[in-house]
Amino acid sequence: MLNWILSQFKRQRTEDLERAREMVRAAKSGRQHIDPVKARELARALGIEVDAHQSIDQVIDKIRRYLTRIGER
Repeated sequence: MLNWILSQFKRQRTEDLERAREMVRAAKSGRQHIDPVKARELARALGIEVDAHQSIDQVIDKIRRYLTRIGER
């Protein structure tokens, strides 16, 4: 049972990292609108502290730095 629970966390983390990479790519290209609420939710899911009033650019920058720090970029 514990292994199943741990596998669910690992799968969710993998999905969150992929979403983060896609969001950073979309922000870099500038062609796609990024929902600030979803960006903040994703950042929080990754364990990044974000304020409810931070701009989307600040949130994306924090996600980008997080990905760089863990070697995902």
